[in-house]
Amino acid sequence: MLIEPSIRSNIFLNAHPVGCEQFVFDQIQEAKKLPSFQGPKKVLIIGGSSGYGLSSRIALAYGAKSDTLNISFETPPKGKRTGTAGWWNNIYFQHYAKDTKHIHKDFVGDAFGSQMKKDVISYIQETFGKLDLVIYSLAAGARFNEETGNLVKSSIKAIGEEALGKTIDLADCHVKDLSIGIATEDEIKDTVYVMGGSAWKDWIMALADHDLLSPGFKTISYTYIGGPTTDKIYRGGTLGKAKEDLEQAAQTMNAYLKDKYQGEALISSSKAVVTKASVFIPQMPVYVSCLFDVMMRKGLHETILEHKMRLFRDMVYGQKRIVDAEGRIRLDHLEMKEDVQQETIEMMLHLSEHELFELHGTQTFIREFNQIHGFGYENIDYNQDVNLDMLGMLQPE
Repeated sequence: MLIEPSIRSNIFLNAHPVGCEQFVFDQIQEAKKLPSFQGPKKVLIIGGSSGYGLSSRIALAYGAKSDTLNISFETPPKGKRTGTAGWWNNIYFQHYAKDTKHIHKDFVGDAFGSQMKKDVISYIQETFGKLDLVIYSLAAGARFNEETGNLVKSSIKAIGEEALGKTIDLADCHVKDLSIGIATEDEIKDTVYVMGGSAWKDWIMALADHDLLSPGFKTISYTYIGGPTTDKIYRGGTLGKAKEDLEQAAQTMNAYLKDKYQGEALISSSKAVVTKASVFIPQMPVYVSCLFDVMMRKGLHETILEHKMRLFRDMVYGQKRIVDAEGRIRLDHLEMKEDVQQETIEMMLHLSEHELFELHGTQTFIREFNQIHGFGYENIDYNQDVNLDMLGMLQPE
């Protein structure tokens, strides 16, 4: 069948397997060209099929020669449904990572569930060995509460007053208004439950209870702080409340891990990157487009793979760690440079829509948004038939 991008309200409803293979291959090639480093040997990534989690997995598998386990909730192809991009990312990571001669295992299912914990813990005990690092990079819209039997959903909403801004419509490439409503108290609480730190902490304590953490063990989760243009959402909205809870969980776990394992729990503030959620946050697509343009002109721009490689090589396992007053690793320090922020905001205020779409940064944003779903590669013939029945036989290992 022919697979053309299907976009509804800025949501990709499909993915292209051949493009997903290219997406994974390109990051692996990047990783091979960067300096290797001494890092963890046994790694669990909770949410490692896309975004920061996938880039972290590739950075560690190739940069530190780590064995990796990944937990992700993905959907395989069925009938005319292509399957999710993360499904194919897992498969093609496995395909290429065989050359590393290391263990790389995928668990596909609900990372919040007790059964998944049992399955992963059994595998670690029987096959993998004690963990040196756990990365918590889970982006989920809902979490099943096994105690109440309810499915709890998160909300990207403002607190106190509505958040207004712009987004880029990916279907016809124009700027449109976007508003985010005001969250109720229940929506704030539910978002913290889904996206906060309790599930991360549950995982670490379950692994510790089964004696699966090595001396010097580390765990890390990712946050985003950003500048004033997205402050109402990232720090002042429901997402901000969830991130505060995540950071509090890190502080609690850090004290425990330091005492028991001489280890640590870390929060890293990452740079702005193109994600599936980018287009649903007022100002974010315009901000990222202008930011990319400024940072590329200044020679400061990093790919997501380069960004995560630098995190582990220099700041988690190296001697170049940059932290703020709250103890968060500030991997975003280049983005937050005063001149970068000033120039980005100036562009956002004064560029016309036509000028915005002429920017190299905007073109990069749109291209990368397509590529995270397997589309937009010039070297791929999208008029070629894709045999989903044959590819559907492939399974994450």
